Amino acid sequence: MSSVSSVGPRDATAFEVREALALPGCAVCRLSLRSVSRLIGSIAYEQVNDLGLRQQLRRGGGFCNAHAHQWLEEARSVLGTALIYRDVLNTALNEIDVNAVGPQRRRLRGLLGGGQTDVRCPACDAQADAEERYLLALVAVVSVEPQRLENSDGLCRRHTLAVARLGGPNAEPIVNRTRTVLAQMLADLDEVIRKEDYRFREEPRTDSERSVPTRAVTWAAGARGLVDI
Repeated sequence: MSSVSSVGPRDATAFEVREALALPGCAVCRLSLRSVSRLIGSIAYEQVNDLGLRQQLRRGGGFCNAHAHQWLEEARSVLGTALIYRDVLNTALNEIDVNAVGPQRRRLRGLLGGGQTDVRCPACDAQADAEERYLLALVAVVSVEPQRLENSDGLCRRHTLAVARLGGPNAEPIVNRTRTVLAQMLADLDEVIRKEDYRFREEPRTDSERSVPTRAVTWAAGARGLVDI
């Protein structure tokens, strides 16, 4: 008799989802962040001379804030950085020349971000594509292998809400698993608050109570490095 997993989705994305569900944290955050890291590595060593990509970066002012700093930390490509940001800086100089005319007519706050464009950071594009791909794969895997969720941490707020909006019977077990995880997290937070009271401060903290402040922030905001797009 074949196992349950043998009838589930069998493409590479589905296998990545299965592996990520067995690891701590939101599986979709983990896989999406990995996709962004892979793109940054690819740009640094293979795609830095891609004309379409360079134009996108030039028109968008380079990477967004979060991904620009990730680029510096991960790419470690002096040549790639020089090539990309020479374009960006030259384009910015032209924008400054165009905008630095006429009297001041608005408050400074209204002027901030005036150079923004509708061209999105390519790393943000990669994250968005990965989030959609892995969320759909997760729903497909869980529809035939619900046991994959039993020991997982569920999904973060962002990705649970996405699944809930997607709806349908295949979304229900994913949302329910997150409800279970949140119930335990709330119980741990209640204990943290109680033990902060001077009357109970001598009570020992469990490992779960010690980690729950970080876990709660990460659940609400998403894994570190995930951009809200």
